[in-house]
Amino acid sequence: MTSYQSSEQPTKNWILYSYFALVAWLPIPLASNRPWGTSIAEVWCYIITASIIIIWMRNPQSLPTSFKTAKIALILLALNLVWLLIQCFPLPLSWIQILSPQAYYQYSQTGAINASISLDKSVSFNLFQEAAYLFSFFCLTLYLINSKQKLKWLIYTILLSALFQVIYGSLMALSGIEYSFFISKAALHSHIGSATGTFANRDHLAGYLEMALALGIGLMLTMLSDTNSGKKNWKKLIKNISGLLLGPKARLRIILILLCLGLVVTHSRGGNLGFFISLGVAGIIFLTLARNKPRATIIFLSSLIILDIIIIGSLVGVSKVMNRLAQTTIQTESRDDAYFATYPMVEDYFISGVGAGNYFNTFPTYKTPQLSHYWNHAHNDYLEIFVEFGFIGFSLLASVVCFSIITAIRILQNRRSPFALGMSFASLMGIVAILVHSTVDYNLQILANSSMFMIIIAIPFICYDITHQQRGRERR
Repeated sequence: MTSYQSSEQPTKNWILYSYFALVAWLPIPLASNRPWGTSIAEVWCYIITASIIIIWMRNPQSLPTSFKTAKIALILLALNLVWLLIQCFPLPLSWIQILSPQAYYQYSQTGAINASISLDKSVSFNLFQEAAYLFSFFCLTLYLINSKQKLKWLIYTILLSALFQVIYGSLMALSGIEYSFFISKAALHSHIGSATGTFANRDHLAGYLEMALALGIGLMLTMLSDTNSGKKNWKKLIKNISGLLLGPKARLRIILILLCLGLVVTHSRGGNLGFFISLGVAGIIFLTLARNKPRATIIFLSSLIILDIIIIGSLVGVSKVMNRLAQTTIQTESRDDAYFATYPMVEDYFISGVGAGNYFNTFPTYKTPQLSHYWNHAHNDYLEIFVEFGFIGFSLLASVVCFSIITAIRILQNRRSPFALGMSFASLMGIVAILVHSTVDYNLQILANSSMFMIIIAIPFICYDITHQQRGRERR
């Protein structure tokens, strides 16, 4: 190593630590879901990105293999950024007539010559800035997390962040002194009596915990080995028991139990259903496709449901969640009315959408008398993204998620590394959890959760790179 490279290494380490600090910070200021919180995250991310670019320009090196593996996803995300810019730029009305006939009708009444696809381009440009941040954050994850050890550090950072949210949220709910990041939950019209942590909404904390649990469970799977194989003796039995009670697996298991309890205490219907369904779906896929899986995996996945939820969860509020689910009907759930009122918006702006971020100022035109409250979100990520981005933008983003899922499944089918298998499970479970939860909420509109989701979909590409490196070393 040259003296220049040696002096450069501490800088690279600080960049990595800054990235971890950003990941830990994102959920704290009301999930970075206020303009000031979003601005802090964007500036933080761009400073890290600029530092990497400067170092790379001084000493050009090849990008990690994960960039090549994720090439299609990167292209799709870049095309989405281009599409958001197109939504903001003035276009001839003849183009608007093709892309958005409903918007053309509105503009033609004013006698305009040029107009944008977005009904409010200033709002859409703000969303473009958030999308650019998420693209940069995705690239940072691919670039910085290029080894098994760094991926473990990242997951432990997320788990500790989630554990803080659970402890803080539970203490607030139990003590009755409820504040969310120094702001009274009553002032935020938040959910009194339910854990929200430093989030403004219990459903968004639940979404964060779902993804953190997926990563933690995946990490646990990487630690499992077939303890029943080989010759049985007392020494091996004692070693296995002591490792289970005192080793890293025990500490991780305790964290997972606490996160499960925290998820239940949120009393989020969508969050708990998303966790149950994602655990089942990812578990079935894992057990069906994974090669070289230990028998202990089946026991561990079963214990998550039996111990963490049925036995422990019943003591802290699963009954409340089940009661809320049982009491949910079309008559009592106003979200259904909002969904039905949103469908005409999808039809009217099918191709190009109303413009990123413009759901809140377009929906009042479509509101029915049953919807008396102010609706700034559709409480359904699929509907909201389709309405704002149109079929073009929605297809680009959906393709990114599908490509990540396909990559994870390919790893399960073709890789023998326990680490790659466990991390692929984590990615699949995290994606399925949010896809299920997104049918009744808007987690992907919350910066802390959308950033976490970018990590989740980046993991299969990172694992593909890590296993490729490992196989290369083995061949030497």
